Amino acid sequence: MSDDVYVVQTATSGPNGYPYDEIIEVGICRANLETREWEPVLSETVYIDPKELGKEKLDYLTDNYGIMPAHIYDGIPEDKVASDVLAIIKGKDVACYDAKQEFGRYMICKPWDVTYQTHIMPSISARMPISLRCKVPSDEPQIIRKAYRRLLKDDPAGVGRGRRAIDLAKMSVFLMFLMRDKGKY
Repeated sequence: MSDDVYVVQTATSGPNGYPYDEIIEVGICRANLETREWEPVLSETVYIDPKELGKEKLDYLTDNYGIMPAHIYDGIPEDKVASDVLAIIKGKDVACYDAKQEFGRYMICKPWDVTYQTHIMPSISARMPISLRCKVPSDEPQIIRKAYRRLLKDDPAGVGRGRRAIDLAKMSVFLMFLMRDKGKY
């Protein structure tokens, strides 16, 4: 295994997974497990006409991620974002807080399909205390924020009150470092 891990987190239009909901935003951070160096490498919003998403999905995005319709209008086409994501993570070790959410429900479907393209590591949450694991995959954004606030002091990722996909990726990096320090990841 390489020391570099690419931590992927998404913001989605709902809790149900593909084909009912879409990836609206992707955040990726490169993290070195040995040196603890890390950096954001991608933060992109997907353009989908907010009118096509509908009020329920737009409310979900605002409530869970702080994403407003204007952010989506400023996004780039889904195929381009998916291509950029694959260019970064292809052949690399990839992790996320809850693999069932990110990969099992969204990123194994076209145009995101990462099947046989990456090395997916166990969920960061797999060795967390039971209260900080996702009971259902759609709990992931709230559970990441809860774990980050509870286990890490002084906001080491510098996200403040951020809720976007890149903020979740940054929080997940530091939670991964913590689990590594404890010998659990």
